[in-house]
Amino acid sequence: MQRAAAGVTKVVTGFVKLGKQRFTVMFIPHSEKRVVNFQINTFAIAFIGLVIVGLIGGFFYLSTVFSGSSRLITQKSEALSTTEASLEAVRDEVAEVSKVAEVFSQSLSQTLEGLDLASEDQLSSEEDSGGDLSAFLNVREVAPGEIEEIQELENLASMLEASVRPLQDIQQVLEAQKQLLSDIPNRWPLASGLGRVTMEFGPNIHPVTHQWYLHKGFDIAGSPGIPVVATANGKVVELGVDPGYGLYMWVRHKYGFRTRYSHLQTVDVSEGDEVFQGQRIGRLGNTGLSTGPHLDFQIWLGTDVVDPSAFLKISNDFKRWSGNRIR
Repeated sequence: MQRAAAGVTKVVTGFVKLGKQRFTVMFIPHSEKRVVNFQINTFAIAFIGLVIVGLIGGFFYLSTVFSGSSRLITQKSEALSTTEASLEAVRDEVAEVSKVAEVFSQSLSQTLEGLDLASEDQLSSEEDSGGDLSAFLNVREVAPGEIEEIQELENLASMLEASVRPLQDIQQVLEAQKQLLSDIPNRWPLASGLGRVTMEFGPNIHPVTHQWYLHKGFDIAGSPGIPVVATANGKVVELGVDPGYGLYMWVRHKYGFRTRYSHLQTVDVSEGDEVFQGQRIGRLGNTGLSTGPHLDFQIWLGTDVVDPSAFLKISNDFKRWSGNRIR
């Protein structure tokens, strides 16, 4: 133990002696001026060396940091320019969406008013706001630091949310209309819109007897075997054969409507069957008193016969025969 302590003491003493060892530094000018010299010990030399190394290392470190910061600033500047360009594009899109939303709001208000779905409160609100988005846009001033486009998007979202209920009301009206149209005879009675009208409803000359008579329906000419479809939802109430009308069928519908399909080639349903609009119920033929393959289609309301064109024009633009009339 004592030997170890003595050894440490010896090392420390030697280190101190080495540190106190002095060196003479001389500066000898070329002129005849006196020589400048000074003494410096080892500790001072080591300290000065460390200071020089520290200064050089700090210089290189600061240079590296500055270079990295310059590159980072350049990258941030480029990213900022890209972001500004994107923001301008977003602003243009928001402005375009605002215009579309304004048109949508006006159309929605007009549609609701036309369908008599808008309440008095809604109508008065629309009158006050001019029927546009002024009730939603610019509701409040944009707070400092808040992007104006974000506020506009929030206003648009509020407007769309408020439009959900009116759109649901419109959907209900359209569903009711669709159901109504499927219950009244308005569909073209031949599949795929085939056939042409050769004789319409009203006073006509009978093609066989050549006498004036009241034609009670539409004569629609076509190729034999073309599918005949139900013009509305209903129930088959009568099937039969008549000397004049040939093979015929009666279908009863809601609201007092009945339809008659005559001169059929075949029937695909039975009495008592429920049929839906567009369902095939038979095929076009040439039975009964007929001069050519055609369908005699009639619409009755209660005990009165009505002009089929008033109903078929609801969902069809039927074609008229441009050549010789056949029946």
